[in-house]
Amino acid sequence: MSDLNGKVAIKFAVFTVMLSALLLYNSCHREDPAAFVPIGLQKPKSLVDTSFNRLLEQQIKHNIEQYQCPGLAVLVMQGDQVIFEKQFGSRSRYSKEAIDSNTLFRLGSVSKGFAGILVSLLAEKNVISLEDPVSLYIPELKIKARNKDKVLRIKHIMSHSSGLTEHAYSNLVDENRDIETIFSYLNRLTPRDSTGKAYAYQNATFGLIEKVIENATGMSYTSALDFYLLSPLGMCRTSYSLEGMTGEDNVCHGHKYGKGGFVPINLQPHYYNLVSAGGINAPMTDMRIWLNAVMGFRPDVISPTARNIAFSPYVNTTHDDKYFNMWPGFIESHYGLGWRLIRTNTHNVVYHGGMVNGFRTEIGFDPEKEIGIVFLFNSVCNYSNNAVHQFFDLWDVYHLAERSKEDYL
Repeated sequence: MSDLNGKVAIKFAVFTVMLSALLLYNSCHREDPAAFVPIGLQKPKSLVDTSFNRLLEQQIKHNIEQYQCPGLAVLVMQGDQVIFEKQFGSRSRYSKEAIDSNTLFRLGSVSKGFAGILVSLLAEKNVISLEDPVSLYIPELKIKARNKDKVLRIKHIMSHSSGLTEHAYSNLVDENRDIETIFSYLNRLTPRDSTGKAYAYQNATFGLIEKVIENATGMSYTSALDFYLLSPLGMCRTSYSLEGMTGEDNVCHGHKYGKGGFVPINLQPHYYNLVSAGGINAPMTDMRIWLNAVMGFRPDVISPTARNIAFSPYVNTTHDDKYFNMWPGFIESHYGLGWRLIRTNTHNVVYHGGMVNGFRTEIGFDPEKEIGIVFLFNSVCNYSNNAVHQFFDLWDVYHLAERSKEDYL
């Protein structure tokens, strides 16, 4: 164990040096990354296609009417340009206040993508390694992996391949139990399936990464999240607490379905106890920044190496009985670090969905074709499960038709 302690000490010393340097820069100035243009580059030609946008808007409005969605915000990026952005409906069915680009939503499990990128940045900087035992940073954790060396590693908790049963003790997260209590319950478990090979989605186990980051960096998870990502990206209105929602005026309420349709529900504290698993709040203005960054257009903050670490396949999810494996043209899916990787016959999509407190969030992009989309719903209307693949299907059909016209001419 002394070797492990020495390893932690070395990593902490390296981090301290980096922290001193970076503190000179990171004071949450959170400037708009859209203004980040390398010297000498001219503003690119607009990629906005008004014909496609009209079709997309028709598609969205049709789904809103069909599924009675109270409200949503949508943003599409091609390359580093916003080519479509629009809001629909109201913040609450009991209010006439319209959703706008600054309206706050809860992101649910889309928060896991932030954790995945943060871990990838720390791995790139050699602050941690994906191969590190979780117990190196959480000595009180007693879970023995079901693999040859019995070691539960960082890559296992981040890719839902711990071997534990699906949603192990997620009920404690729903009950807003504190992180120490949740981890004490996890210590009672023994993996059922092969660690590193079997996929089973987790919330409580995924949240172990917060203690790992805290002990590796000397910062709380949310401080590290702000320090490495939110502040340098300029995501000013992104927050990670109930107060971050209740303390703002321009917020949505989640909705649940009742006899008379969707009705608003009160904001609840659950999942703010494990921010990494589902506790982030953000408006579309900040999600534009986030999509721009994860698509690769902020290499000053998220390097290609970090993106490659996060978006590499760590466990196969092809046979998981979930909606994303039923997309048209589906071939296979994997889980990276906080991100799903879905291959269809026309796209390789980096994707995740989130659901919490009556909110539903969807984010997906094709890194090769440089096209991405974000949906923020203030309900769990049935459109949410189909929104991303419907967008990509429309994109493919439209551009195939356009190419056919060009060939004919």
